[in-house]
Amino acid sequence: MPQAPAILFLRFLAISSVVVVVSCAQGNRIAKKQPIQPAAAVGTKEFEKAMATAVKMPWVAGNDIQTLVNGDEIFPSMLTAIKSAKKTVTFETYAWVRGTIANKFVSAFCERARAGVKVHVILDFVGAKTINKQNITRMRSAGVAMKLSQPFSITKPLDFNVRDHRKIMVVDGVVGFSGGCGIGDAWLGNAHTPKHWRENHYRVTGPVVAQLQHGFNDNWVKTGGQKLSGPDYFPPLRRTGNLKAHAFNSAPLDKHFTIPHLYRQAMASARKSIIIENSYVYLDKPMMKAILDARKRGVHVEMILAWKHTDSWPVRYLSIYQYDTLMKAGVHIYEFEPTMIHCKVMVIDHVFTAIGSANIDPRSLYINDESNINVISKRFAQEQLRIIERDKLRCKRITKPLSPWNPLSFPPRAVIGLIGPQI
Repeated sequence: MPQAPAILFLRFLAISSVVVVVSCAQGNRIAKKQPIQPAAAVGTKEFEKAMATAVKMPWVAGNDIQTLVNGDEIFPSMLTAIKSAKKTVTFETYAWVRGTIANKFVSAFCERARAGVKVHVILDFVGAKTINKQNITRMRSAGVAMKLSQPFSITKPLDFNVRDHRKIMVVDGVVGFSGGCGIGDAWLGNAHTPKHWRENHYRVTGPVVAQLQHGFNDNWVKTGGQKLSGPDYFPPLRRTGNLKAHAFNSAPLDKHFTIPHLYRQAMASARKSIIIENSYVYLDKPMMKAILDARKRGVHVEMILAWKHTDSWPVRYLSIYQYDTLMKAGVHIYEFEPTMIHCKVMVIDHVFTAIGSANIDPRSLYINDESNINVISKRFAQEQLRIIERDKLRCKRITKPLSPWNPLSFPPRAVIGLIGPQI
């Protein structure tokens, strides 16, 4: 006999509650093992050393990073790079949604593979659930080496909850792409309708591209591929700009929790401002403490978040019940009204910028595989802030949060769960 939808929903909430409770408890334990350096102010050598320690990756100078705003800029740049490939393409993403843009990427991969380019693709088993067998067959017949990350395994059933949320593409070992954009028609256009998402993605050149390539290599080997090496994947890289940056991974199954360490250290190092634009924010105790401690030091904090067009209402519900605590501390909160905002940007003191795939919620912090890039540059930080200021013109500022004692808040507050945003 089929079960009532209400019963299924309650079971779903119960499972989700367990996920977040375990994640948040894990977050407390991890925070204790990751000491931060509060005296290492942004802009100092001590800060650079603290951040390199937090993410386990050295800084490299001489990079250029181009900000691509929305699908109208993102997809043409990525497809042009693929079509220009002479030797190799490595590509990894979570969301692969059947449609127009997915077909264009399949065609581009196949064309380059038939031309003799070595094309490697990693798609998440869950995120790519709508890819049909025809497209898989088409790519493999053309010579594309394709792997599915984290399929369900009877021998390791709990690992299925760990999703590959990274977004990495590297062409000929020279040009890289990273950010928040998946492959799906929701990202098409220019955030001009509620069906077209607001997104940032980044085109990267310079020595940091080798770190992006190593990041791809990490999961390529884990999915059963041979380790990629040699000049086709790792050519000598010349300076292309003046940005200091590093690219790094987070891999919870390997006990590699770099993302929470990054965020806590960056916020502890803030002296002037913390500006966050992120699609999914639900703060566990260590993250909440980092923000509240910053406010106690007089640091200006702004958060630009998703509004009603979010694709994850449970996370939004949980997020808005933290507004009261944040706003009492003096945090400015804005909600983006026109469409779903999917950007993942943090700017500290107009100097340090964190970009990439990671959200600020327990799933990105403690469960998913993620990939981020940190940048030290006043120019780059100012560029991101200008884009954020444009977004704020399309936001409403929250001035009166829902009271935590409002009866409507009890069910979602009781859940305290993360029904995981996976995009």
